[in-house]
Amino acid sequence: YDVTAKGLRVLVSGLEMRLENAYREMSSQNWSTWGSVGEESPYVRSMHDAILPFATTVQSLLPPSYFKNFCDKFATAFTSTYYTALIRLKRISELGTQQLLLDVYNLKTLMLKLPVIKKAADEKKQQQAPSLSSHPAIPPAMYTKIISKEFSKMEILLKLVGTPSDQLVEMFRAYWPDGSGADLQTVMGLKGTHRKEQQVILDQLGLDKGMSGVVDAVLGERGGAVVDKVSGDLSTMRQKVDDFRKAFR
Repeated sequence: YDVTAKGLRVLVSGLEMRLENAYREMSSQNWSTWGSVGEESPYVRSMHDAILPFATTVQSLLPPSYFKNFCDKFATAFTSTYYTALIRLKRISELGTQQLLLDVYNLKTLMLKLPVIKKAADEKKQQQAPSLSSHPAIPPAMYTKIISKEFSKMEILLKLVGTPSDQLVEMFRAYWPDGSGADLQTVMGLKGTHRKEQQVILDQLGLDKGMSGVVDAVLGERGGAVVDKVSGDLSTMRQKVDDFRKAFR
């Protein structure tokens, strides 16, 4: 079991490392001056190109139960990393939020395909043979629930970023009822809201100034902490891959 679990972790880490260039491409975009909304962004296509072939190969090599476990682990890791990448972006314009919402929908669709990637491919073949009956490729209910929950967070975040400032408190309470002052400041930071205006909005939410000062301090440290954590995680991933390879030489 330990060897299997370690092997699955290495596979997930390996696929995550293949997405590094796509994340860099995402963060390098100037989302504050995004001009128009069309098809998915180039970084999303890069993610497709990395994830689908890798997952298809893994699916062909692992028993179904192990592949399901791989999908669960990768989905958890991917949604966490992508959400972190979103909140680390600089100012996002209204058109930028619309484009990112389209990207999120595209990636959600991709992730829902993973557990049934072979069934989906078989269905495509059967379209050429109408006499063959088939059932739609549906991912496991629990997996779908997890994916829907995690991507819903991203959609709520982006919808709030695209909300006019004079409606933000009302929409924040409606969309994110258990959200904290720190969550609201994250949204306002992505909107590019000035600090004085942020304090006014925080007061409207009912957050006292003493607490908002604590939130400011936490957020001021967040950027460096996130960078340090991501760098540390990547180093750990690479070390695990090396250790796993050495164990089987």
